[in-house]
Amino acid sequence: MQILAMLLMTAITLAAATYTHYRIPYHTSSARDRWFLHLLLAFIGIAFAWVMSRQYPISGLLEVLVFLCSFGVVHIPAAGILFIKRQQKKPAR
Repeated sequence: MQILAMLLMTAITLAAATYTHYRIPYHTSSARDRWFLHLLLAFIGIAFAWVMSRQYPISGLLEVLVFLCSFGVVHIPAAGILFIKRQQKKPAR
């Protein structure tokens, strides 16, 4: 049951990470800013994921899932912000 819950959380958080990196180009004006944001989020995500995976005394698949889930968690606030920005740009009907 624990692995199933972790798989679900990992899928959700990685979807947020994917959405964030997909939407960044639509909200940045230059390629330099775009790459900076991609690299910054990836670096923070990897650093946070590494710390979180070291905090739990587990190994194997659960350790990988904790790493991936933690990487995705970092992207959730950015995904929320980019989603709101996208909704504001839509014309009113």
